[in-house]
Amino acid sequence: MSKELNITIGKRIRAYRESLGMNRESFSEQVGLSPQFLAEAENGKKGLSAESIYKICSNSDMSADYLVLGELKNDKLKNPLDHILRDMPGDYTVQYARVLQAVNEMVSEAQKEGAMLQKGEDR
Repeated sequence: MSKELNITIGKRIRAYRESLGMNRESFSEQVGLSPQFLAEAENGKKGLSAESIYKICSNSDMSADYLVLGELKNDKLKNPLDHILRDMPGDYTVQYARVLQAVNEMVSEAQKEGAMLQKGEDR
């Protein structure tokens, strides 16, 4: 894997772990990786093998699609916000998901506009 991809995947792992409120040692024990390896992966210093990706995804609620690609497939809610939505009071999960989707779309649009502006400044 490229260094950039290692960093991106590492950030996703860290964000997911932190969203669960877990420290590195607890999460590494849960997924079956050493704390040192997990730290190096989270910092983008080490790439993940297929076996490590399997361990993370099969021993947590993180989907491989989210971990590797940063996207969700098959309309499954398997990302760092999954546990938050499950714990929301009342029967408002669909509404919460729609709000989060709208925020995500706004952020994506802002990123695209920022990239277009940056390209215009580079000329």
